[in-house]
Amino acid sequence: MTDLAPEPELLEVPASRGRRTRLVWTAVLLAAVVVAGTAWSLDARARAHETAAVSACEQDLRQASWLSERQMGLLAHYVQPALRTSHGVQQLHLADLMARRASGVLPAVQAADRTCRAVSVRPWHFALATRTEAARAYSGALVTLLQTVAAQGSGSFHDDAVLLRLRSAAGVD
Repeated sequence: MTDLAPEPELLEVPASRGRRTRLVWTAVLLAAVVVAGTAWSLDARARAHETAAVSACEQDLRQASWLSERQMGLLAHYVQPALRTSHGVQQLHLADLMARRASGVLPAVQAADRTCRAVSVRPWHFALATRTEAARAYSGALVTLLQTVAAQGSGSFHDDAVLLRLRSAAGVD
């Protein structure tokens, strides 16, 4: 007895069509690897450039901060306590002296502020973006304080808690 069940039909795919499909997928995969590698390389180069710019900003800010501390801080700590018990004429002299010193230090601090504000960091470079924002906050606060002291001749230079907090966050200590 013979079983008369129909035989399933097999579709024959030409060998060249299957090979072509594999070649297309291989080319797509290879292109994706090349694009990803190029993007990674460009991002690494950009990160290195940004790191150098942020470090230069921090270095300029560190020097400007040291200069302002040296010029203004010494005056606020050593001269001012001796004059507190003196008459108002000497207090005015201290204000004038602080204004002159602040005016002398201000250009260096403003230059550091400009350097930090010129730094451009890609938003996905989180650590660099955080460092840049901290440096900008401190440099802006320091510029504002020195402008105020230069204009008024007095002001709390060393004991400004907000300025000290921003300075610490910027890593300029």
